Amino acid sequence: MKMNVVKRLFILTILYATVSASGEDCHFQLAGDINGDCKINFADFSIMAQGWLVDCVATPGDPLCIPLDIDQDGFDVIVDCNDNDPTIYPGAPEIPNDGIDQDCDGEDATEPIIPITWVTIINDPGVSGHESFTGYMSKYETTNAQYCEFLNAAKATGGITVSGGYVYGASGPYSGQNYYYLAGSGTTYNGATNGGAARINWTGNSFTIDSGFENHPVTYVSWFGSTAFANYYGWRLPTEWEWQAVADYNGSYVYGCGTSINNNIANYYNSTHPYGTTVVGGFGTYGYGMCDMAGNVWEWTSTVSGSYRVICGGGWCDHGSHCTVSFRSGYDPYDSYHDIGFRVCR
Repeated sequence: MKMNVVKRLFILTILYATVSASGEDCHFQLAGDINGDCKINFADFSIMAQGWLVDCVATPGDPLCIPLDIDQDGFDVIVDCNDNDPTIYPGAPEIPNDGIDQDCDGEDATEPIIPITWVTIINDPGVSGHESFTGYMSKYETTNAQYCEFLNAAKATGGITVSGGYVYGASGPYSGQNYYYLAGSGTTYNGATNGGAARINWTGNSFTIDSGFENHPVTYVSWFGSTAFANYYGWRLPTEWEWQAVADYNGSYVYGCGTSINNNIANYYNSTHPYGTTVVGGFGTYGYGMCDMAGNVWEWTSTVSGSYRVICGGGWCDHGSHCTVSFRSGYDPYDSYHDIGFRVCR
């Protein structure tokens, strides 16, 4: 096969060697003219022959191998771990526990000890003039079990420290800030005893959870602590308007549980639960399949209002008017209370 190619090139060389003998610009395109001099000769043959000895699969870094970006995601085949899928490239958003390495780091992302259940991707246009939401949002409010897993992981890597009943950031942008108040005693209100109390404990060696409260939403967590959790697992807090876009579903919801609210579909004032909070998801799913977007605990958002961070959704001891989709309040980012938690999105 190689001898036939050589003979063919030799014949072509004889036939076309004088096409550009005058040295003028070439106005012809010859199929075998690799170097563009308007001639097909041994100069072109030598360039072609170099490629016979190169195996771009075995040696992709060879200078003769020009990497392509077939899926046009901005990353060529040398660095892209799947150049046939534009959603997979270095630094791409990871979808945890789906068995696919979206960001080309060599592994699929994993979630905390109790995996966060993600709803089907949401594509909501939001309220006119404000942010929409397209992406994934946690179906549930973040639980004590999830936050406890985070605290143990962060402690092991030196990311937090414990002092005087508080968990503080020890590294990163929130170093020295309050993350979690271990001594939060809750409140005796709305039929509860120590309602919304902190349920995570520090033994001196590790963080543990009061038995039976693993799947209650975490309380006494600050905005700093909520954001640190989200960042640790590659997620974030929603903005106020993103939160509202999801909570009001198709725009018809007055509350995160529908057009009306009562004690059978949301944990709010007069629900009268002995511990204040209830297990996440205990009141059913609404809209996009979301739970507890009205009541149980207020939820931190990333929206800044003056020196405060906006919270949404109302809590277990709040009146129904505070649980509407449009109602907002705010606290300092270091505050932590018996009725404030969070959920994350991407």
